[in-house]
Order: sequence, then structure tokens, then C-alpha cells
Amino acid sequence: MQFPKDTNRNAVLWGIGIVVGLLLFAVISKYYISPIHLEDTYKNIMKKNAIVSQMRINLLKSVEMEKNAVMAITDEESQKFADQSLAASAAVEQNLTHLRSLIDAAPLQDEKKLDSEFNTCWTELRKLDQVILELAVQNTNLKAASLSREKGAETIQRFEHALEELMHSYAGTPNEGRITNLSFHAITAGLKIYNLHSSHIAEASDEKMDQIETQIKAEENETTKSLDGLAEIVGEGSKDLLLQAKTAFSEFNDVAVKVIKLSRQNSNIKSLELSLGRKRKIAAQCDEILAAFQETVQKNSTSRATR
Repeated sequence: MQFPKDTNRNAVLWGIGIVVGLLLFAVISKYYISPIHLEDTYKNIMKKNAIVSQMRINLLKSVEMEKNAVMAITDEESQKFADQSLAASAAVEQNLTHLRSLIDAAPLQDEKKLDSEFNTCWTELRKLDQVILELAVQNTNLKAASLSREKGAETIQRFEHALEELMHSYAGTPNEGRITNLSFHAITAGLKIYNLHSSHIAEASDEKMDQIETQIKAEENETTKSLDGLAEIVGEGSKDLLLQAKTAFSEFNDVAVKVIKLSRQNSNIKSLELSLGRKRKIAAQCDEILAAFQETVQKNSTSRATR
């Protein structure tokens, strides 16, 4: 049995029509977005943009509060600013979790890549923050300076006063010259040690701190020799003044040991160096990634709106 030629032609045309229809459906499905789906996508994009903006604000706040913690002059202030810095960082973490849920729901071009880049940068920043804030709240350099300025100054003044009284007690006597020379020598060496405290506290280099401590030890030896020399020539009536000088100098040396121990930790100097150096660069990198993310989101918003 044979079909008419018209029937065969109609069948072919019908088949071609079906194929074309399927192709048109595929194209429309790919490029046409229903009003409902378009609205959902737009909301997703707007949420992403808002979250990234908030992340940048909290990132900046975290950095600023961390700097305040480093620059604070009391333990209480340092801890307060450190807590605020950590709270701002926690807010960034919370925002990041929300942002990733939106990306997973409707990922747009380059978002996964930028999220990975930010995660790497943010992880490094958080590790550095932990070090800086732990150092900042210790305030060892400030404590060393305070100890030197208060207890150090008080003991060196007592030392100086006792030796001045000793010199006055020998005015006009045959031993006046020797007493005055040894006393001035001891006072000068003691004041040199006191002045070296500030140099040690401000120094960041271990090698230079070693050199300063060597100078301090040399001046300590000079003071001790002068006091021993005085002990050989002062009479019984002046023994009490010399004992006061020796006691004051011993207490002053105890202060110097504590000052050096605190200064050696260098928590304020180390935290400041990290804050103004490496931390600043990494924070800028993280913010640049967020800025790029924001730009990408805005471009996608514009692109979707024009379809």
C-alpha cells in the first residue's frame, strides 16, 4: 500500500515544526524569566548587596576598634576596645554565613570565586587579630613606663637625697672632697640607669635591648663601687645616711629588673607594628574583595533588570 505524496510531505513538515517548536521552547526557557522568578532573583541580589555593605562597615569597625585597643593607655580601655573589635568581627562572620546561603540559593557569575578569595583573606585577618588583641590588652610597655615613672622615680630620689645629706654632713671636713666625689659619681650612675629605662621601654630590637641592659649593668657596678668606697671612709655618725642610700639603690635595682622584664615582652610595640603594618595591608585586601563582590552584584542586578 502506498501513501499519497502530499501525505508524506505533510508528515515531514509536521516533524520539522515539532523540532522547531522544541528549540524555541528551549531558548525561551533559558532567556525568559517569569515575573515571579525575576522578582525572587532581584530580591536575592538586593539582599546580597545589603549584606556585603554591612560586612564592609563591620570590617572597618573591627579594624578601628583594634587600633583603639592597641593605642589605649589602660588595661580597662584596651579590653573594652578589644571586645568591641571582636564583636564587629563576629558580625562579619554572621553576615558571611547569610551571604553564602544566598549564593548557594542563586549563585551568580564570579560569586563563588570571590567568596573563596574573601574566605582566605578573612581567615588570615582573624588569626592576626587574635595575636594583636592578646598583645594589646597586656600593655607591658605601658606598665613598664608607669613602674619606672612612679616607683623608679621615688626610689632614685630617695637615693639621691640620702647621698646629698651625706655630702652636707661632711662639708668643711678633711674628707669633704672624697665624699663629694664618690657621692656625685654614685648619683650620676644611678640617674643614667633611670634614663636608660625609657630607652629600653621604647626599643623594639632584642639586640639593642641587650646593649642597653649591658649599659645598665655597667652603671650599676659603678654605683656599687662608689657606695663601697664611701663605706670605707664615713664615720659612725653618717652610717645611717649611707645605709639609707644603699637601701634606696637596692629597691631601685629591684624596680629596674621588673621594668626590663615587662619591657622585654614588648606587647605594645609588637601589637602596634602588626596593627600599622601587616594588619593594615590584609584588611585592605579583604575590603577590596568585598568591593569587587559588591560591584559584581550590582552588575548582575543591572543585567537582570534589562532582560
